Amino acid sequence: GLPQYLPSPPAAMVEGGMDSLRGKGLPAQNLKLATFGSRPALVTSREVPPGQPLMTVPIDLCVTKEVIDGDPVLKLLTEGKDSLTSIALWLMKERTMGQDGKWGAYMRVVPLFTYSPITWTQEERDSLLRGSLAQGEANLRVQELERMWVGLAKTINAHSEAFENIRSAFTFENFLDAFSVALAHAVYLPSVDKLALVPLAELLPRVGPPAPSASVEGNREPGAFGPENRMSLDYDASTQSVVLTAKETVREGEEVYVSDEDPSSNVELLLSRGIVRPTDSHDFLIINTNVVMADTLYTAKKQILDAYGLREDQQFLVYKDRIPLELLSYLRLSRLQTTEDLLKLNFEKDQIISEMNEYEILQLLLSEARMISQGYAAPDTDTDRFVLRDPESSVPEKLAASLRVGEKQVVSAFMDAVRTRLAPIRGIPTKSGMENQNQEIIDMFDAMESIPKAPGRFVKSVADWWTDPENWKDPDEAKK
Repeated sequence: GLPQYLPSPPAAMVEGGMDSLRGKGLPAQNLKLATFGSRPALVTSREVPPGQPLMTVPIDLCVTKEVIDGDPVLKLLTEGKDSLTSIALWLMKERTMGQDGKWGAYMRVVPLFTYSPITWTQEERDSLLRGSLAQGEANLRVQELERMWVGLAKTINAHSEAFENIRSAFTFENFLDAFSVALAHAVYLPSVDKLALVPLAELLPRVGPPAPSASVEGNREPGAFGPENRMSLDYDASTQSVVLTAKETVREGEEVYVSDEDPSSNVELLLSRGIVRPTDSHDFLIINTNVVMADTLYTAKKQILDAYGLREDQQFLVYKDRIPLELLSYLRLSRLQTTEDLLKLNFEKDQIISEMNEYEILQLLLSEARMISQGYAAPDTDTDRFVLRDPESSVPEKLAASLRVGEKQVVSAFMDAVRTRLAPIRGIPTKSGMENQNQEIIDMFDAMESIPKAPGRFVKSVADWWTDPENWKDPDEAKK
């Protein structure tokens, strides 16, 4: 569950930043700097009991909305804006101050950008994310940020004197980079309901929540859940600091992290943090369904949907390990032809209406899954794995390939589940009802078996005619 591609400053720069922070009031920590490969990390310098601070950062060293609005220049842009936007604008301004500014020590630690698709080019988003849910969402977010930037640029131009010395740093590209950092690194402090940039928190990996139970279907996929020991950041009023604590004892030398309590799919992790976990049990597909107005039973079907809080055009999330009951019930409803069958429908039980109805909806689901699978930028998983192994692949290419691998696993598992449901249904729908799907083969073999018997049947028919007295009567006599 640890990030693989998140841009990190060199360890020496982090060490220098920590020294500067100590000079500004950062107290002694129960942590020390370590490196894993080229990635700087924080590990415990001693064993720390449950609930004791692993890391302590005075709130005066943190960046909050109140701190940002206290800057008279930035307030021109941030007044009335949300915390994430304000933090992004603060980062843009502080970048121009360099390491000698008031927040220079912090600037040595916080990344310049993340690999969120909002920092990619339009061409990269459209080519690498084609077929993924991330493509449309990334483009929508960039469009929304662009609309926001148009308003901010007007304010900057209207106050050109105030921004004269920093105007060159305030570009849309820099805004996207800074916003990606705010998305990835702003920490939510639940006790005071605030977002803040907390020095050193940038070095804390965000890991998935622990598994609900180690015995749940024996499923503990790597990356699907985080370590058992929950670690969390929050504001401590008694010390006026942001503290990192753990639910259980942390042994000396262990890397510390922050547990994400809300599970996220890889699409959301990529968009918000610029990372993709190798496997994520929270990945999903979207299946679109609808009931058309031309349906003769539309009014009755609409009333049923209204009763269950569903729409005429409804989206359902499908996960790797389950098909929603509501999706199956909705599709069964959409294909019903008679009012008698409507009475058999049950949204609360997995109840088949008829073999014909079930066959139709399962074939629809298979068709939808095939369309999703064929829409990806890479045709198969082998291509994705080649991209991941290729040292010449760019980071966006690797992230997109890793995302596709996970999504294709969901598609494959979904298609297997649908085929399993389809297997017991031995027929195909026809105008006269369900017919054996192998009927043409059966008819062919029946015809082949009848060929050797044909001469015997012919001789018998001739003999029957020859011995029938009726065939030897005089026609004229018959008329009399």
